[in-house]
Amino acid sequence: MKRHMTFDDGAGMGYIYLAEPLKHTIIKTDELPLNEDIILDFGKGIPIIGIELEGGTALKIKGLADEMPTFTIGITADGESYYSLRLNDVLVKRSVTHPDAKKIVFLFSDPDCREFIGIDIYDTKSYDESFLIG
Repeated sequence: MKRHMTFDDGAGMGYIYLAEPLKHTIIKTDELPLNEDIILDFGKGIPIIGIELEGGTALKIKGLADEMPTFTIGITADGESYYSLRLNDVLVKRSVTHPDAKKIVFLFSDPDCREFIGIDIYDTKSYDESFLIG
């Protein structure tokens, strides 16, 4: 099984991998609008390689990183598939995208985007299902 999350105790940072990091080159890094604890690593030929988590947001995955949660496949009302990763089963109250990756949706359980709870990837052509699903 592939590891999609890591947590570095020394740095107090977490990381969620959307693609195999050694296969892709990071071309830029930028914060997610409305939550500066979420930093996106954009790749050459792939929208987002991975997501760095800092502060309180990173602590949300500290215990989950060892459990090795995986993405699942969901189906939209239009019958399109997407990849989904949830940190918990809390109700989504707000979703946010980055202007450079509008088909990757960050989910929050609060209207202020402080309580990160997961990701939905609607750009299934850019991502390797065998990496995300296993």
